[in-house]
Amino acid sequence: MRHILQGFTMFMDGLDFGIDTEEVELPLPTPMTQDYRGGGQDLGISMPMSAIEALEVTVKMAGHNPDVLARMAQAPGVTTRVNFRGAVMREMDGGMAAHVCIVEGALNGSSRDRWQRGEKSGLEFKMNGVKYYRYEADSRVIHELGVWPPIRIINGVNQLAGVNQALGY
Repeated sequence: MRHILQGFTMFMDGLDFGIDTEEVELPLPTPMTQDYRGGGQDLGISMPMSAIEALEVTVKMAGHNPDVLARMAQAPGVTTRVNFRGAVMREMDGGMAAHVCIVEGALNGSSRDRWQRGEKSGLEFKMNGVKYYRYEADSRVIHELGVWPPIRIINGVNQLAGVNQALGY
């Protein structure tokens, strides 16, 4: 294991919620596929299509922070931009690399822990309806995806450049 997460935090609208954030499940962009088996083709194949599956983030928090709760279940089209920042140690040289994930989407409640006197309880929420996603590792853009205008940059290559140019964007 050469890149080891040492710690992370979460910012919403400039507020740091890292002390309350216990766990984050960030998505990995996955191309949509379609099974294909042409005439006489014995071996079927899952062909990647020109689309990415919908992204979703899951966050587990300790406590019941009203600033987070107030951002949930907003009207359609209302989104929140969340920045996740991680400190990743490079095992080869011991240096630290910033991993930054920026996600814009809708915050929706998923579940709450039971309330018990003297016990820690928290909540879990999901970010869905993701309109923008960007993942950087040590200032290198790994993924940048956007709904409008259409953006799909993977490892520095704008995969939608030709499509956008043909459509006049």
